[in-house]
Amino acid sequence: MVHCLRKASCVGQWYSAKDKTGEMAKKKHAPSNPACQGCPALCCKDLVVIIMKPRTRAEIENLKWELQFDTVSVFIRNNRWHTETKGTCIYLDENNMCTIYDRRPDRCRRHNPPDCERFGEHYDVMLRTPEELEAYLAGSKSKRKKTRKLRRKH
Repeated sequence: MVHCLRKASCVGQWYSAKDKTGEMAKKKHAPSNPACQGCPALCCKDLVVIIMKPRTRAEIENLKWELQFDTVSVFIRNNRWHTETKGTCIYLDENNMCTIYDRRPDRCRRHNPPDCERFGEHYDVMLRTPEELEAYLAGSKSKRKKTRKLRRKH
């Protein structure tokens, strides 16, 4: 993602069908979206989930714990918070083609290629460590205080 959950909808598709001998044969299809031509399935190599901005100490501590794993990061885009877990979809083949394209999940079908990392950064803020999260939240808190002071003066 989820507003941009990067998934397999635009990746060149493969599907299985039985040939005349009854053996499974793969047939290749062109990507359904021209923006995906030649893409190495970047959208199928991570899992993005929308989360709420952490507000309580417990929520912050939980997110910090998640960020202790090198496969997890948090990003913010358009004021929406997301977790991103690195990995590869189990339905990609060796050529980065979706092997379940005809029955892929709705979330994959809704993928919007211009929002994916192939076309630039897919985030406004990226947080990869517990320390980065703490620093970001501390910076946000001080900005809010300054804004309140300015409002009171006017």
